Amino acid sequence: MGENGVVTERHLTKGDFKLGYQCPFKLRYKKAKYPSTLAENEMLEFFAEAGFMVEAIAHAVMRANPDVVFEKTLQAGRFSARLDGFEQFPDRIVLTEIKAKSIDGADPEQFFKKRTREVDGDWLEYMLDITFQVMVAESCFPGVTVVPQLCMVNKNKPSSLDAIYAKIDLLEDSEDRDRSLPRAVYTGDVEALRADHFLEFINVRECVDILMPEVRAKAAELLDFIDGKRPDITPRLGTSPCKACEYRDADPVRDGFAECWGPTPPRGENVIDLYRAGNGTNELKAEVARRIAGGQLRLADFPDDLLAGGKSSGQVRRNQKQALVSGREVVSEGLAEKLAAFVYPVHFIDFEASRIPVPYVAGMKPYEQVAFQFSCHTLRSASSIELEHRAWLNLNDVYPNEEFLRELRSAIGDTGTVLIWSGYELSTLRHVRRQLRERGMLTADLAAWLVGLIGSEPAVGEEDKTVGSRVVDLLKISQAHYAHPLMRGSHSIKRVLDAVWSGAPHLWAEPWFAEYYKKSNDGAVLDPYATLAGSPIGIDLAESDESDESAVTDGVGAMRAYQDMLYGEHKNDLAMRDKMRDSLLRYCGLDTAAMVIIWKHWHSLVG
Repeated sequence: MGENGVVTERHLTKGDFKLGYQCPFKLRYKKAKYPSTLAENEMLEFFAEAGFMVEAIAHAVMRANPDVVFEKTLQAGRFSARLDGFEQFPDRIVLTEIKAKSIDGADPEQFFKKRTREVDGDWLEYMLDITFQVMVAESCFPGVTVVPQLCMVNKNKPSSLDAIYAKIDLLEDSEDRDRSLPRAVYTGDVEALRADHFLEFINVRECVDILMPEVRAKAAELLDFIDGKRPDITPRLGTSPCKACEYRDADPVRDGFAECWGPTPPRGENVIDLYRAGNGTNELKAEVARRIAGGQLRLADFPDDLLAGGKSSGQVRRNQKQALVSGREVVSEGLAEKLAAFVYPVHFIDFEASRIPVPYVAGMKPYEQVAFQFSCHTLRSASSIELEHRAWLNLNDVYPNEEFLRELRSAIGDTGTVLIWSGYELSTLRHVRRQLRERGMLTADLAAWLVGLIGSEPAVGEEDKTVGSRVVDLLKISQAHYAHPLMRGSHSIKRVLDAVWSGAPHLWAEPWFAEYYKKSNDGAVLDPYATLAGSPIGIDLAESDESDESAVTDGVGAMRAYQDMLYGEHKNDLAMRDKMRDSLLRYCGLDTAAMVIIWKHWHSLVG
């Protein structure tokens, strides 16, 4: 046993434990260094969640104790854990796990199920993490009381401090940098921050005690597993999490997914790719499980009479299978009627917004939404020759939500159908309206305009209403009325665009879309998103996403770039800021152009 020990591949770290708890075979592939589609996602997620900000603020608050140690590694036998915060007192040791996750308050009851003293599933991952740390610490310091606490962000606690994020400096992440030091530091008034911060430090010892027997047993089991001593442990094959496994299609040679499953149909033709199979009827779920167990994995062979169930999912599954079996596009009855109902001018809009744990201005709460960008393509009539485009991007160190609404109103006016892809834009508008009203910034004219756009504002405790809304969700139309073999069951805008664009010369020849018509070195027509690859901001905003609600994935990339421009390592680099601005405008512009491309293709199908 020891402290700051060297961790070898045969050790089990807390990260290993979390991965192995989810799937021991993922742990095996990680230890063997198999290629993964999530190779850099941990760091990307850290920045996307603004985890470095929470870390910097927590460190500033915790340094009230001059003896606190950050990023300390404890090793007990073959177990090791790096601790976010370590404080040693004469009668106890305090371990702090710092998370950017939001909470409603400091009451630890939120971590338990309502009717039992079991840890709630939403918190299980976090509690397993800190329980593993306590297990290692208790082995290193036998007989000493260990107090585990989670440090998280209270989303209901407004801050009186202004521009906190501007006082956080991101440290250069060079190879020789001391990893025990923070990745960011708070440079503002530390005493003022300690007196008025939005963090909660919550003792979770009861959760740890509940989980400790399971964690000890599982940790020992995982050590035996990576040593090859548990041949009885076999892959738990199923739709989740196998469908989205990071080792699926990551490498044609060292393919972890193939080692678990054996020979399988390609992605999109496998029964695990059936649209929302987990939301179907019990009969559907049982049939999926039976076919997986029996190795009958061809989605094309799945019985038609079991595809129903799960609200509107049945039609999506039927279209998916029909497109797969026929090898052709599927257009359901009703698409023409939906398209004909649009009122001109037709506006295609896409937003980018940021929800970060650090309030932008005094009076804001953590994780309140800040809308910093939109793109809008407009067709004035069915015979329009011109495709208009308006874009707005906030680059100033100000609270932008009121300007966002006014600029959007200028772009889409008071008439016409407004088209979106997924409900992200609707939820953003509702959140911004609520936020402006709470801040006393919602003027009568904006309030009236929003009622016409998205419906009336609900009373406290009521759900949002869409009565009178001008907004139409193209994602829902796609799910109900369209499928393409190349979509592989996904209705994300990227997947639909790629499928539509790949075999549509009439779109390539359209002057509106000329800038997106490019070919690869082998002569293949590129997906429009691929034409924007190699962003100068150093991240791939156009990475493909299998989920339908792709606005979330797109927003993560845009949010990272926006954060970097405002308070990241490039905040003082004017040339890089200009490149980032141009990239953000191009990517957001393509999201609305993609809707126009799909819309135009659908019109060509229905005549």
